[in-house]
Amino acid sequence: MRLVARDCSPLAPQPTAAEAAWLRRLAINARATDHVVPISGERDEDEPVVYCAWDGTWWAGRYVGSLSFEGHSLTIEPRFGLATLRNWLFEATSVVVTDAPGKPREDESFIAQLLASVWTHGFIEAARHGLPALRRDVATWGPTIRGRLDVPASLRLIAAGGGQVVSIRSERSLDHAASDAIVAAYGVLRRWLGVPDEQWMPARAKELIPNLMAVTGARPRVPTKAELDRIRYTPITAGFAPIAELSRQIANRRGLAADIDASGETRGVLLDVAELWEMYVLSVLRRAAGPLTVTHGTREKAATRKMLLSDVTGQGLGTLIPDAILHAGGQVHGVVDAKYKSLHPSASAPNGPQREDLYQMAAYLGRFVSAASRLSWGVLAYPVDPARPSSPQAEHLSPWSLDGGRKVVFTSLPHVASDAINKLRALVAPMVSDESDSRA
Repeated sequence: MRLVARDCSPLAPQPTAAEAAWLRRLAINARATDHVVPISGERDEDEPVVYCAWDGTWWAGRYVGSLSFEGHSLTIEPRFGLATLRNWLFEATSVVVTDAPGKPREDESFIAQLLASVWTHGFIEAARHGLPALRRDVATWGPTIRGRLDVPASLRLIAAGGGQVVSIRSERSLDHAASDAIVAAYGVLRRWLGVPDEQWMPARAKELIPNLMAVTGARPRVPTKAELDRIRYTPITAGFAPIAELSRQIANRRGLAADIDASGETRGVLLDVAELWEMYVLSVLRRAAGPLTVTHGTREKAATRKMLLSDVTGQGLGTLIPDAILHAGGQVHGVVDAKYKSLHPSASAPNGPQREDLYQMAAYLGRFVSAASRLSWGVLAYPVDPARPSSPQAEHLSPWSLDGGRKVVFTSLPHVASDAINKLRALVAPMVSDESDSRA
């Protein structure tokens, strides 16, 4: 069987009894963390790939991609369409995702396109100053010393009647695990797309890959994570660390839904759309928030706080990590959290926002905003749903007030960056006005 769903949506039509039984087994065996290829390196806690809700309805989670299991497959497509993901990805990373000529493998082509675009962008950025030629010790044999003398090895060679000495010299080389991972990922992406390199690889990437392949060969062994972690990068080559890890993950997920077998192993690749939405929101927020400074809570660990502090030891309990903090002059004016969810009312959230998200924002404002602040804002940012163009009630009635001058705003952001920036500027304006008043 081949099931097709859309992320964060109920399956339509709902599965038959046999399909539901298979989905239950898939849900048990498929852990998102084993199949998700990260884009930014920072993601929220994983959720089920598919799940059965309290009312018996089957839903797809927040991931897109294809999984195969027991000879059957599940493909999860983006609910807002591939064009929307292209917009988000371009805004967050400047990566341009082009249409795949001829729809190489139809139902999973979108995941291959996204992965290939993220990979080529990362590779080119890392290679801005050249390929990762790293220093390593090379031993040579000869009548003269070149480099430093390897005394023990030379004595053994002389004792054996060799009449030569062993020298050790340091030289730059592309022969290491990072190169193997990059070339292995290139081979996998090339097979997935099924089109000539000219149609998906930028000229710079096409120029660099043959230099690596001359060292690694066309089919290098995929290195382990431990092997990549042992590489000592220089400040100039440090940018290759994340692309090498991304390459390893791509190379280790060789099976897409088209490669179905009857084994009990779950195969496939997923992308976390919630991660991409967070990246998009952070990007447009930075362009809209001036003169306030935007700090990314997920990446900048100094921005994290503990929800509770022990009166006895001062030890913290419960880490709070908002997506973004808006501040100026050492004072926090707002906290922003991206939610890849629906803001419209549903059976599980009759008022629109989910209860845990309300508690989370209240905790953020209580911990990150000083009690002396005259006014502070919490913003929960959701994607606009084109299928439901009306403004959600929670957004229409915003702002909502907590105690102590704290206010919460719910907003649904457009998928086009320029429109999202204009909407966020209007939301940030009261925070900027508050900052100006505090200086006066």
